[in-house]
Amino acid sequence: MPDEDGGHVREAMIPAIPSTQAQHDRRQRMLHVATAMLASGGEDALQMKELADRAAVSLATLYRYFPSKDHLLLAIVQGRYESALRRVAGEAPRGGTVQERVTHHLLREFRAEQRDQQLTAALTRVLSDTRPEYAPVIAQVQQLRLQLVEHLATAGAPVDEHLRRRLRIVIDVFGAATRRWLAGVCSAAEARFEIRVGCYLLREPYGEAA
Repeated sequence: MPDEDGGHVREAMIPAIPSTQAQHDRRQRMLHVATAMLASGGEDALQMKELADRAAVSLATLYRYFPSKDHLLLAIVQGRYESALRRVAGEAPRGGTVQERVTHHLLREFRAEQRDQQLTAALTRVLSDTRPEYAPVIAQVQQLRLQLVEHLATAGAPVDEHLRRRLRIVIDVFGAATRRWLAGVCSAAEARFEIRVGCYLLREPYGEAA
């Protein structure tokens, strides 16, 4: 049985996948409640029994979909990027150049991280986990994020390999700036500066080889 602090007693188990609308709705309710708990109190506040009670599901149901707290965190971050990708696909791009569009988006994302710092800290931590069983989901999240930034960069047009390489670096700069800010190594203003500097890599003509 998993421990109440979300330890990794059952982390090798494979999370169940909803097969009906009712199961999908139940899983989404658990994710919604967990996100609210994280935002208000951080990882320490996310107790699995309390989550099950608040989401009106049994503890067994919760663990069937999320064998550990980290599985839950990974599902939250994956769902957030899936929603973000759908959202930007229906929005008009802001900015006249690749650099402007990506800079605008990343600064907006960082502002969102600032508003929910405890949630940001939890999701950032789990994405840095190196355990092999988490690698497939982390890879999916990384791919979703790259697709999101690629879509914003070119307003949905094809992306050449030179731009893709630069976008990966920019995403890494954003992640490093976020981690430095979370650790208290730099201020939010310094993190925003680092993000803007990273986006200089996207100055056109971005397709030229480095």
